[in-house]
Amino acid sequence: MKKITKSAAILILTAALTACAANKVNGGEHDYILSQSNNSSDTNYKAPDMSYENPLPFTLFGADNVQIDFGEVTSILDRNGEPVSPDKLEDTNWNEITCDGFAYIAARPSIILNSIDNADLYDEEHMSFKDVPDYSDIEYKRYYVGDKLGELTLTSANTLFSRVGFNDKSGPLTSEQIKAEGLPFSSMLKRCEVSFDGELTMTGYIRVNVDEYGVEDGEVLFAPTEDCPLPVMNYYAERERDKTVTPLWTRKSHGLAYVSEYPVIRLGNIHKDADIGSLPTDGTSVKVQVTVTDITMFCDVHMSSVIACRIVDIKEV
Repeated sequence: MKKITKSAAILILTAALTACAANKVNGGEHDYILSQSNNSSDTNYKAPDMSYENPLPFTLFGADNVQIDFGEVTSILDRNGEPVSPDKLEDTNWNEITCDGFAYIAARPSIILNSIDNADLYDEEHMSFKDVPDYSDIEYKRYYVGDKLGELTLTSANTLFSRVGFNDKSGPLTSEQIKAEGLPFSSMLKRCEVSFDGELTMTGYIRVNVDEYGVEDGEVLFAPTEDCPLPVMNYYAERERDKTVTPLWTRKSHGLAYVSEYPVIRLGNIHKDADIGSLPTDGTSVKVQVTVTDITMFCDVHMSSVIACRIVDIKEV
């Protein structure tokens, strides 16, 4: 599937809405540039209400369980990558819907445990933590570019919805049909990408990868301890409740086991200028206080999620 960049989305929207006139509507704290099609050649034509308060003509919501409105959409593409005009949008003729400028983020995690600081909760024999669920229900909210989360300011955000998994269905997709086939509405949220400005100081365990599957050799990995101020962006569509939940990641490496709602947190690579000073590079975990910047997050609901940062300062604790 094509990855839609912000610049590409803007070009696509321009092409799709060539004959549109822009209207500016104030949506609370945020202003939106909305578009309304005009087809004067058809006397029976009635342009759709493209106001911020008008939802799309089918069920589509994000991790906050709020229906998406026309005014939030940047581009609409069919399965051939061609733009779909808003006035011709139906629940069966789109493949990707892009919303630039916002993403779904949880300001703080709710579960962080490790086998050193929380040894009483760790079962060494079964390599698991006691009474930890597979998923959590931390609250995701919609954050917009310019919003602050603690010491961080959101500088870019992109949200993509996809009809993958629904494309082989013929005819209108009603709520009853989708639920009968076990395909939750929440799974249409495909991907979010964000970046932040600012510095953040965290306490946790740092290690250099030497043998972990799917991670590049030399990658500096971080497992935060409780009360971490780093936001969370890590979704999973739960079919039973038709809700976006957060997987709990459990990992063990060189004697340290930990579980949290964070996906892999990467602080750079020692072979590519990441400086960890005199800390061990053999995979051993060391407790540190680390200050990071250039924080980016990527979450693909059906694949993987990654948090990346750049180290500013680091010291053992």
